[in-house]
Amino acid sequence: MRESGIGTPATRAAVIETLFSRDYVRRDNKSLVPTEKGLAVFDAVKDKKIADVTMTGNWESALGKIEKDEIEALTFHSAIEVYTRQITAELLGTKLTISDANACRCPKCNKGQMQFYNKVVKCNNEDCVLTIFRNKSDKMLSDVPVTDLLTKGKTSIIKGFKSKGGKVFDASLTFDEQFQVVFMFAEKKGTFKLKKK
Repeated sequence: MRESGIGTPATRAAVIETLFSRDYVRRDNKSLVPTEKGLAVFDAVKDKKIADVTMTGNWESALGKIEKDEIEALTFHSAIEVYTRQITAELLGTKLTISDANACRCPKCNKGQMQFYNKVVKCNNEDCVLTIFRNKSDKMLSDVPVTDLLTKGKTSIIKGFKSKGGKVFDASLTFDEQFQVVFMFAEKKGTFKLKKK
């Protein structure tokens, strides 16, 4: 596989970033932890043709042989068409069940449901309309920390916030008494201090 260019540091980095951006995995200190969404997708496709990593290696090998005129490009193209039809049929027949992680009750009014959008997460109760902006200090929040904030009252430590002066810092997020999202910093003795944005 390595000879085919699969599993190199460059390809691993790109794959991992894609998994982060689509909320399939999250960071937990120095570990990568699959989300419920990631586990559900893995469970659905793990025995399918689309999850066969040797196929990708075979493609890379075939492309190299085409470049050296050892096989015909049309032969490879036909094989790809057959493979595409097979995995499409398999996936269309697959039922993917993911519990609705976004079905969070509003922690402010305890009546509305939090609606998740690309840039904000907001309560659908017109008398409340609690709103959480996903962009916090130059850091876009995925569904995972927002869900933690709504259900647990705070997130785990999130890395990569940026101050107005350009300084990068790590912090957890929590609500203040008015349900404004504020930073929570760990102090040396294990206690925390709050700071508004």
